[in-house]
Amino acid sequence: MFQALRYSNFRWFWLNGAAQAMAQGMQFLTIGILVLDFTGSSYKLGLVIFAYGLPNVVFSLLGGIIADRVDRIRLLITTRVAIAALILVLAFLKFANLLELWHIFAVAALLGFVQAIDMPARMALVADLVQRKDMMNAVALHSMMNQSGQIIGPALAGGIIELAGMRTALFANAGLYAVGIIFLAMIKKMPPRSEAPPATIRKDIQAGLRCVTSTPVLYTVIGLAFAFTFFGMSYRQVLPAFTEEVLSVGAGGTGLLWLAAGLGSLLGSFILAALGDFKRKSWLLVASLLFLCLFLTLFAWSRWYWSSWVIFFFVGTCSTGLFWPLVNTLVQLNVPSELRGRVLSILQLAPGIHFLSALPLAVAGDLISWPIALTGAAGTTLLVALWLGLWRPLLRQFED
Repeated sequence: MFQALRYSNFRWFWLNGAAQAMAQGMQFLTIGILVLDFTGSSYKLGLVIFAYGLPNVVFSLLGGIIADRVDRIRLLITTRVAIAALILVLAFLKFANLLELWHIFAVAALLGFVQAIDMPARMALVADLVQRKDMMNAVALHSMMNQSGQIIGPALAGGIIELAGMRTALFANAGLYAVGIIFLAMIKKMPPRSEAPPATIRKDIQAGLRCVTSTPVLYTVIGLAFAFTFFGMSYRQVLPAFTEEVLSVGAGGTGLLWLAAGLGSLLGSFILAALGDFKRKSWLLVASLLFLCLFLTLFAWSRWYWSSWVIFFFVGTCSTGLFWPLVNTLVQLNVPSELRGRVLSILQLAPGIHFLSALPLAVAGDLISWPIALTGAAGTTLLVALWLGLWRPLLRQFED
């Protein structure tokens, strides 16, 4: 189950993933609570998430090009320093009682840009740290540690906000990003990479797109990922508004829901790590997406907090515990190493899109109702999963 940890560099990257995940989990919960405290509006919360998501999508392909051309460790350290600095700006403004809503919009947009550059390099680095035969195990272990961080991060943020206030939570958030930088600095003696031939940004992007469009398994899996993130994952960034209106809980209760999702994701990652390099990964990929639609619909209509907690556990198992690590693995196994950053940046557009889809979901939740809005998102995801995963024969016949 833990065979990829025999690589010392991967162990440091694994620990970095925990700090990164905790920090990012705190980041989105604290920003969400800040916006709701200022405005009390789900729509405004959706706008702030949109302000984050737009540069996250627009600059993701640029992040892939950079990840294929520069030292990925140095790039990640640089981006983490920038992220920690932006969180500190919010913390100091809050500490000085100078924080205004436009500050949150500006910091969210800058975070979207920096994390768009960060993510492709982080995803591509896994394959630089382990051998191909350990790829599935490495992705699962990284996802496992990532979900452990997601368990602790939002719950920690909710607890700190309730006990010590928002300012303390923001300072703790920046500190976690700093801890991740220390772990990254411990990675040494990376394998040499061949120099990419000089090319324009347009040609670099075209090379990545050509690789995806000419490889059926890539465009099918990435298509499922886009449907999953736009429809089936859009609830994540508006969860504070959903829990406040439907379940009547605040930051602490929302943090506990993220704890449930994180525990479920951790279970899914344990399952993948134990399975190792198994065949028919695509079958489990499609099954996890189908079950996600079921559990997300049940969550939308649950009115009792603890039943919602249990259902959200299985939402986490199916989504970030099983589906997303399998997508990541299938893409990495079917892309040439010299194009890995660019292809992963195309895949990275998918999670970026869910920050954009949070806005229409928030509007639908305000105008119609949250249960109907979430059920519509789950139903649309189900239709795409049935089309690409079952009706088309590619994934049913795929062996890897």
